[in-house]
Amino acid sequence: MILCLTPNSAVDRTALVPRLTFGDVLRPTAVLTLPGGKGNNVARAVVASGALAATTGFVGGHAGRWLVEALEAEGLNPRFVEVEGETRTTYVTVDASGRSTLVYEPGVPVTDADADRLIDLIRATLLPAATWSAICGSPPPGLRPERYRDFVDASHTADRPCAVDVGGEPLSCALLAGPDVVKVTRDEAASVLGGARDALAAAQALVSRGSGLAVVTDGPGGAAACDGRSAWRIEVPPIRAVDAVGSGDAFTAGLIVSLAAGRPVDEALAIAAATGTANAEVPGAGRFDPARQAELVDQIRVRRHRLAGAS
Repeated sequence: MILCLTPNSAVDRTALVPRLTFGDVLRPTAVLTLPGGKGNNVARAVVASGALAATTGFVGGHAGRWLVEALEAEGLNPRFVEVEGETRTTYVTVDASGRSTLVYEPGVPVTDADADRLIDLIRATLLPAATWSAICGSPPPGLRPERYRDFVDASHTADRPCAVDVGGEPLSCALLAGPDVVKVTRDEAASVLGGARDALAAAQALVSRGSGLAVVTDGPGGAAACDGRSAWRIEVPPIRAVDAVGSGDAFTAGLIVSLAAGRPVDEALAIAAATGTANAEVPGAGRFDPARQAELVDQIRVRRHRLAGAS
Protein backbone atom coordinates (compact mmCIF):
# COMPACT_ATOMS: atom_id res chain seq x y z
CA MET A 1 0.00 0.00 0.00
CA ILE A 2 1.32 3.43 -0.98
CA LEU A 3 0.55 6.27 1.44
CA CYS A 4 -0.10 9.53 -0.42
CA LEU A 5 0.10 12.75 1.62
CA THR A 6 -1.54 15.89 0.22
CA PRO A 7 -1.02 18.85 2.57
CA ASN A 8 -3.09 21.11 0.29
CA SER A 9 -6.05 19.05 -0.94
CA ALA A 10 -8.75 20.57 -3.15
CA VAL A 11 -12.05 19.93 -4.85
CA ASP A 12 -11.06 19.92 -8.53
CA ARG A 13 -13.63 21.10 -11.09
CA THR A 14 -12.67 20.63 -14.73
CA ALA A 15 -14.81 22.18 -17.48
CA LEU A 16 -14.39 21.07 -21.09
CA VAL A 17 -15.19 23.81 -23.63
CA PRO A 18 -14.92 23.92 -27.43
CA ARG A 19 -12.58 26.95 -27.39
CA LEU A 20 -10.92 29.15 -24.78
CA THR A 21 -11.58 32.78 -25.66
CA PHE A 22 -10.87 35.62 -23.24
CA GLY A 23 -13.89 37.78 -22.44
CA ASP A 24 -16.49 35.37 -23.86
CA VAL A 25 -19.11 33.34 -22.03
CA LEU A 26 -17.85 29.76 -22.00
CA ARG A 27 -20.42 26.96 -21.99
CA PRO A 28 -18.90 23.61 -21.03
CA THR A 29 -19.74 20.47 -22.96
CA ALA A 30 -18.87 18.46 -19.84
CA VAL A 31 -17.85 19.10 -16.23
CA LEU A 32 -15.82 16.69 -14.10
CA THR A 33 -15.53 17.07 -10.31
CA LEU A 34 -12.88 15.06 -8.44
CA PRO A 35 -11.13 15.12 -5.07
CA GLY A 36 -7.81 16.70 -5.97
CA GLY A 37 -4.46 17.95 -4.81
CA LYS A 38 -1.28 16.28 -6.02
CA GLY A 39 -1.14 13.39 -3.57
CA ASN A 40 -4.78 12.51 -4.14
CA ASN A 41 -4.14 12.51 -7.89
CA VAL A 42 -1.15 10.22 -7.33
CA ALA A 43 -3.31 7.85 -5.27
CA ARG A 44 -5.93 7.71 -8.02
CA ALA A 45 -3.25 6.75 -10.56
CA VAL A 46 -1.74 4.22 -8.12
CA VAL A 47 -5.07 2.41 -7.88
CA ALA A 48 -5.54 2.60 -11.67
CA SER A 49 -2.11 0.93 -11.93
CA GLY A 50 -3.40 -2.02 -9.91
CA ALA A 51 -1.84 -1.18 -6.52
CA LEU A 52 -3.35 -0.12 -3.20
CA ALA A 53 -3.27 3.46 -1.92
CA ALA A 54 -4.20 5.41 1.18
CA THR A 55 -4.63 9.18 1.35
CA THR A 56 -4.09 11.72 4.09
CA GLY A 57 -3.65 15.44 4.70
CA PHE A 58 -5.83 18.29 5.96
CA VAL A 59 -9.51 18.96 5.21
CA GLY A 60 -12.02 21.47 6.48
CA GLY A 61 -15.71 22.31 6.25
CA HIS A 62 -18.39 20.98 3.91
CA ALA A 63 -15.99 20.76 0.96
CA GLY A 64 -13.58 18.75 3.09
CA ARG A 65 -16.29 16.29 4.10
CA TRP A 66 -17.27 15.88 0.43
CA LEU A 67 -13.62 15.30 -0.51
CA VAL A 68 -13.20 12.53 2.04
CA GLU A 69 -16.45 10.86 0.95
CA ALA A 70 -15.39 11.04 -2.70
CA LEU A 71 -11.96 9.58 -1.95
CA GLU A 72 -13.65 6.76 -0.06
CA ALA A 73 -15.93 6.09 -3.03
CA GLU A 74 -12.86 5.81 -5.27
CA GLY A 75 -11.25 3.27 -2.95
CA LEU A 76 -8.45 5.64 -1.92
CA ASN A 77 -8.72 4.95 1.83
CA PRO A 78 -8.82 8.51 3.24
CA ARG A 79 -7.62 9.28 6.79
CA PHE A 80 -7.49 13.07 7.09
CA VAL A 81 -7.00 15.59 9.89
CA GLU A 82 -9.94 18.00 10.16
CA VAL A 83 -9.08 21.69 10.61
CA GLU A 84 -10.98 24.96 10.89
CA GLY A 85 -11.98 26.57 7.60
CA GLU A 86 -13.09 25.30 4.20
CA THR A 87 -11.14 23.09 1.82
CA ARG A 88 -10.30 24.99 -1.36
CA THR A 89 -11.65 24.50 -4.87
CA THR A 90 -9.55 24.58 -8.02
CA TYR A 91 -11.00 25.39 -11.43
CA VAL A 92 -9.60 24.04 -14.71
CA THR A 93 -11.02 25.00 -18.10
CA VAL A 94 -9.74 22.98 -21.06
CA ASP A 95 -10.57 23.45 -24.74
CA ALA A 96 -10.52 21.05 -27.68
CA SER A 97 -6.91 21.93 -28.53
CA GLY A 98 -5.72 20.93 -25.05
CA ARG A 99 -5.10 24.50 -23.88
CA SER A 100 -6.09 25.10 -20.28
CA THR A 101 -6.64 27.88 -17.77
CA LEU A 102 -6.23 27.10 -14.07
CA VAL A 103 -7.57 29.05 -11.08
CA TYR A 104 -6.39 27.87 -7.67
CA GLU A 105 -8.00 29.11 -4.46
CA PRO A 106 -5.75 29.45 -1.39
CA GLY A 107 -5.68 26.37 0.81
CA VAL A 108 -7.37 25.95 4.16
CA PRO A 109 -5.09 27.42 6.89
CA VAL A 110 -3.44 25.03 9.34
CA THR A 111 -1.64 25.49 12.65
CA ASP A 112 1.43 23.84 14.16
CA ALA A 113 -0.91 21.81 16.35
CA ASP A 114 -2.75 20.59 13.22
CA ALA A 115 0.59 19.56 11.69
CA ASP A 116 1.51 17.69 14.87
CA ARG A 117 -1.77 15.79 14.72
CA LEU A 118 -1.11 14.80 11.10
CA ILE A 119 2.42 13.60 11.84
CA ASP A 120 1.15 11.60 14.84
CA LEU A 121 -1.50 9.97 12.63
CA ILE A 122 1.08 9.13 9.96
CA ARG A 123 3.55 7.66 12.44
CA ALA A 124 1.15 5.71 14.61
CA THR A 125 -1.39 4.43 12.10
CA LEU A 126 -0.66 5.02 8.42
CA LEU A 127 3.02 4.27 7.88
CA PRO A 128 2.93 0.86 9.63
CA ALA A 129 0.44 -0.28 6.97
CA ALA A 130 2.36 1.25 4.04
CA THR A 131 5.19 0.04 1.82
CA TRP A 132 6.05 3.51 0.42
CA SER A 133 5.04 7.09 1.12
CA ALA A 134 4.62 9.98 -1.30
CA ILE A 135 4.57 13.62 -0.14
CA CYS A 136 3.10 15.73 -2.89
CA GLY A 137 2.16 19.35 -3.42
CA SER A 138 2.51 22.80 -1.96
CA PRO A 139 1.92 23.68 1.70
CA PRO A 140 -1.36 25.29 2.74
CA PRO A 141 -1.20 28.61 4.62
CA GLY A 142 0.39 28.12 8.04
CA LEU A 143 2.28 24.90 7.28
CA ARG A 144 5.98 25.62 7.80
CA PRO A 145 8.29 24.32 5.03
CA GLU A 146 10.33 22.50 7.71
CA ARG A 147 7.40 20.12 8.12
CA TYR A 148 8.33 18.48 4.81
CA ARG A 149 11.58 17.36 6.43
CA ASP A 150 9.51 16.02 9.34
CA PHE A 151 7.34 14.04 6.90
CA VAL A 152 10.39 12.45 5.25
CA ASP A 153 11.98 11.74 8.64
CA ALA A 154 8.79 10.03 9.83
CA SER A 155 8.82 7.75 6.79
CA HIS A 156 12.47 6.82 7.29
CA THR A 157 11.96 6.21 11.02
CA ALA A 158 9.29 3.69 10.01
CA ASP A 159 11.78 2.18 7.51
CA ARG A 160 9.58 3.13 4.56
CA PRO A 161 11.02 4.64 1.35
CA CYS A 162 9.72 8.11 0.59
CA ALA A 163 9.09 10.07 -2.61
CA VAL A 164 8.72 13.87 -2.70
CA ASP A 165 7.05 16.02 -5.36
CA VAL A 166 7.13 19.70 -4.38
CA GLY A 167 9.15 22.80 -5.20
CA GLY A 168 10.60 25.83 -3.45
CA GLU A 169 11.52 25.95 0.22
CA PRO A 170 9.52 22.80 1.10
CA LEU A 171 11.71 20.86 -1.37
CA SER A 172 14.88 22.36 0.11
CA CYS A 173 13.75 21.22 3.56
CA ALA A 174 12.76 17.75 2.35
CA LEU A 175 16.17 17.29 0.71
CA LEU A 176 17.83 17.73 4.10
CA ALA A 177 16.21 14.45 5.17
CA GLY A 178 17.45 12.53 2.11
CA PRO A 179 14.25 11.38 0.37
CA ASP A 180 14.59 8.17 -1.63
CA VAL A 181 12.99 9.75 -4.70
CA VAL A 182 12.45 13.33 -5.79
CA LYS A 183 10.21 13.82 -8.84
CA VAL A 184 9.81 17.45 -9.91
CA THR A 185 9.35 19.59 -13.00
CA ARG A 186 12.19 21.66 -14.43
CA ASP A 187 10.59 24.78 -12.91
CA GLU A 188 10.36 23.16 -9.48
CA ALA A 189 13.99 22.06 -9.72
CA ALA A 190 15.01 25.59 -10.70
CA SER A 191 13.23 26.95 -7.63
CA VAL A 192 15.88 25.34 -5.38
CA LEU A 193 18.88 25.23 -7.71
CA GLY A 194 19.19 28.94 -8.39
CA GLY A 195 17.94 29.00 -11.97
CA ALA A 196 16.88 26.94 -14.95
CA ARG A 197 19.11 24.22 -16.35
CA ASP A 198 18.90 21.11 -18.50
CA ALA A 199 16.69 18.41 -16.96
CA LEU A 200 19.58 15.96 -16.58
CA ALA A 201 21.87 18.57 -15.01
CA ALA A 202 19.03 19.46 -12.63
CA ALA A 203 18.55 15.79 -11.66
CA GLN A 204 22.27 15.46 -10.94
CA ALA A 205 22.20 18.60 -8.82
CA LEU A 206 19.24 17.30 -6.80
CA VAL A 207 21.15 14.11 -6.04
CA SER A 208 24.06 16.23 -4.79
CA ARG A 209 21.54 18.01 -2.51
CA GLY A 210 20.39 14.77 -0.85
CA SER A 211 17.96 12.93 -3.13
CA GLY A 212 18.41 9.23 -3.84
CA LEU A 213 16.87 8.95 -7.30
CA ALA A 214 16.02 12.36 -8.79
CA VAL A 215 13.66 12.67 -11.77
CA VAL A 216 13.06 15.98 -13.55
CA THR A 217 10.19 16.11 -16.04
CA ASP A 218 9.95 18.53 -18.97
CA GLY A 219 6.48 18.04 -20.46
CA PRO A 220 6.60 16.99 -24.13
CA GLY A 221 10.40 17.16 -23.83
CA GLY A 222 10.35 13.98 -21.74
CA ALA A 223 12.37 13.66 -18.55
CA ALA A 224 15.78 12.91 -17.11
CA ALA A 225 16.85 10.98 -14.03
CA CYS A 226 19.95 10.38 -11.95
CA ASP A 227 20.83 8.29 -8.89
CA GLY A 228 24.48 9.36 -8.49
CA ARG A 229 25.82 6.35 -10.37
CA SER A 230 23.81 6.30 -13.58
CA ALA A 231 21.76 8.80 -15.53
CA TRP A 232 18.81 8.32 -17.86
CA ARG A 233 17.08 10.41 -20.51
CA ILE A 234 13.44 9.58 -21.21
CA GLU A 235 11.86 10.42 -24.57
CA VAL A 236 8.08 10.38 -25.04
CA PRO A 237 6.14 10.11 -28.32
CA PRO A 238 4.05 13.02 -29.61
CA ILE A 239 0.38 12.77 -28.66
CA ARG A 240 -2.78 14.82 -28.92
CA ALA A 241 -3.21 16.09 -25.37
CA VAL A 242 -6.76 16.47 -24.07
CA ASP A 243 -5.95 17.62 -20.52
CA ALA A 244 -2.35 17.56 -19.30
CA VAL A 245 -3.26 18.58 -15.73
CA GLY A 246 -2.15 15.81 -13.37
CA SER A 247 0.22 14.14 -15.83
CA GLY A 248 3.13 14.72 -13.44
CA ASP A 249 1.14 13.10 -10.65
CA ALA A 250 0.39 10.10 -12.85
CA PHE A 251 4.12 9.90 -13.64
CA THR A 252 4.89 9.84 -9.91
CA ALA A 253 2.36 7.06 -9.37
CA GLY A 254 3.74 4.93 -12.19
CA LEU A 255 7.27 5.39 -10.89
CA ILE A 256 6.50 4.48 -7.27
CA VAL A 257 4.30 1.49 -8.15
CA SER A 258 7.07 0.15 -10.38
CA LEU A 259 9.85 0.69 -7.86
CA ALA A 260 7.72 -0.84 -5.11
CA ALA A 261 7.29 -3.91 -7.32
CA GLY A 262 11.07 -4.23 -7.62
CA ARG A 263 11.36 -3.20 -11.27
CA PRO A 264 14.71 -1.85 -12.52
CA VAL A 265 14.98 1.93 -12.68
CA ASP A 266 14.97 2.14 -16.48
CA GLU A 267 11.83 0.02 -16.67
CA ALA A 268 10.17 2.04 -13.89
CA LEU A 269 10.95 5.26 -15.75
CA ALA A 270 9.38 3.94 -18.95
CA ILE A 271 6.21 2.92 -17.11
CA ALA A 272 6.10 6.27 -15.31
CA ALA A 273 6.42 8.21 -18.56
CA ALA A 274 3.74 6.07 -20.20
CA THR A 275 1.40 6.68 -17.25
CA GLY A 276 1.90 10.45 -17.37
CA THR A 277 1.44 10.52 -21.14
CA ALA A 278 -1.73 8.43 -20.99
CA ASN A 279 -3.10 10.82 -18.35
CA ALA A 280 -2.77 13.72 -20.80
CA GLU A 281 -5.05 11.95 -23.28
CA VAL A 282 -8.13 11.97 -21.01
CA PRO A 283 -9.77 14.64 -18.82
CA GLY A 284 -9.19 14.58 -15.06
CA ALA A 285 -5.99 14.42 -13.04
CA GLY A 286 -4.58 10.99 -12.23
CA ARG A 287 -6.86 9.20 -14.68
CA PHE A 288 -5.74 7.10 -17.62
CA ASP A 289 -6.62 4.06 -19.71
CA PRO A 290 -4.43 1.15 -18.54
CA ALA A 291 -4.56 -0.40 -22.02
CA ARG A 292 -3.26 2.84 -23.51
CA GLN A 293 -0.57 3.01 -20.84
CA ALA A 294 0.61 -0.47 -21.86
CA GLU A 295 0.73 0.61 -25.52
CA LEU A 296 2.76 3.69 -24.70
CA VAL A 297 5.38 1.80 -22.67
CA ASP A 298 6.67 0.30 -25.91
CA GLN A 299 6.95 3.79 -27.43
CA ILE A 300 8.96 5.32 -24.58
CA ARG A 301 12.73 5.45 -25.09
CA VAL A 302 14.94 5.34 -21.99
CA ARG A 303 18.65 5.88 -22.60
CA ARG A 304 21.05 5.05 -19.78
CA HIS A 305 24.68 5.98 -19.27
CA ARG A 306 27.05 5.67 -16.32
CA LEU A 307 28.36 8.84 -14.79
CA ALA A 308 32.05 9.57 -14.91
CA GLY A 309 33.74 8.54 -11.67
CA ALA A 310 30.75 6.54 -10.40
CA SER A 311 31.68 3.40 -8.47
